Amino acid sequence: MQNTAARKRKQVPEGYLIVGIDPHKKKHATVAITQDLTIRDRFKLDNTKEGLEFMVRRVRTEMVKSDCRGVMFAIENRRSLLA
Repeated sequence: MQNTAARKRKQVPEGYLIVGIDPHKKKHATVAITQDLTIRDRFKLDNTKEGLEFMVRRVRTEMVKSDCRGVMFAIENRRSLLA
């Protein structure tokens, strides 16, 4: 059986920046990585409209710096302990 991480990496188009978001109530943790799994940027943002705008600006800047042609967002999904 194929490795889950390798299978997920194949889903990302060539030349894309991957932005992982770990959502929390007040602040979200974010990491931007290239397809070769090089971490390009890490930051936290507020759970507000301004925080979202901040993230979009940072991601656009990193996209240009790393010469990527697109962005793919991945949001961590945690199951509720009560479900």
